[in-house]
Amino acid sequence: MIMMESKYRHTNFFERMLARMRRQPRGQSFVELMLVVVFLALLLAGVVEFGFMLNQYLHVLDGAREAARFSSNNVPFALNPDGTVNAGVDNLSFYYIAADKAASTMKPVVLNPDFPDDIVISVFSVTQGHSPLRFPTSDPNGWSLCNHYAAFAAYFTVTLGRPVPDDLSDAGWSSGCTVRGSQVSTAVVQAPSAGAPSTGVLVVEIYYNYPQLLKLPVLTSVLADPVQLYVYTVMPLSSAAPTATPH
Repeated sequence: MIMMESKYRHTNFFERMLARMRRQPRGQSFVELMLVVVFLALLLAGVVEFGFMLNQYLHVLDGAREAARFSSNNVPFALNPDGTVNAGVDNLSFYYIAADKAASTMKPVVLNPDFPDDIVISVFSVTQGHSPLRFPTSDPNGWSLCNHYAAFAAYFTVTLGRPVPDDLSDAGWSSGCTVRGSQVSTAVVQAPSAGAPSTGVLVVEIYYNYPQLLKLPVLTSVLADPVQLYVYTVMPLSSAAPTATPH
């Protein structure tokens, strides 16, 4: 009798569970699954978009760093007949070569003048106790590729006798680009301490607007499309260090 009663109780328990499951609305689990799947899909899309953006950001950062390293061995001023530096005259080819180096290193990322993208290069001559001098002298906000694209293109086609680099040959540079200014002020590069020696400083800044790859409305409503990225590199430039004036 005891075994039969226990078996009867188990049978009633399972019957009650089955009856309860039959009373639940059909399709409820499917709806819950779809909500979870949609959330996971959006999360995955965000991770993928961020991954592509981070990858392109690193390419742009490499461009700024390589341009600064390469140009740190060049001279931003004209040379006198005796080979000495004439700090009163800008050597504009210094900026053209630096911009070309930045753009070629960034590949496969290519700047788009319509977004607007730009390369800004500044040279500082820092003397203790004085406000740093910024070069080129004609650009108080830094040399801008957009602002000087005509001269940049002429340097390659006329001076060097070869085409403008493919990664900077977009017609928008000469017609529809927007000039960007430097975000590095003279106060930032001012000598930090009383005993700091005079020095020269090179700053390469790149503005790049990342066009979202997936174009999902959920992401474009949160982040602007394109997403503006900004990188910069500061490098010592010995050729721009001020020299003592002979008495």
